[in-house]
Amino acid sequence: MDQVSYLNARTTETNENRIDIVSTVPPEVEETILTSFGNAIVEFEETLYVKFLSLTRGIVLTKREFIEHLENMEERGIVVSGIFLRKRCWAMGSDGSAIFD
Repeated sequence: MDQVSYLNARTTETNENRIDIVSTVPPEVEETILTSFGNAIVEFEETLYVKFLSLTRGIVLTKREFIEHLENMEERGIVVSGIFLRKRCWAMGSDGSAIFD
């Protein structure tokens, strides 16, 4: 079987030889990331991180860790990333990928 890299996600293999992606994002961090979007459809990565920091006031998370959590959430279909005005952006939901086409 070929090795597949899933960035920072833990994976499990099922009896049907299917690989499932397991969350590495603590629930309170994931919830706060989603709350950081507010009513925005698309959010620049930097803006999303600043909003996250202002909401948490206690969770110490570097920008690299924040991006790793976003990437794990993307692998699970919770958020999608794209490029807008030459900057990395994020949108909620798997159907958000149409925004970046």
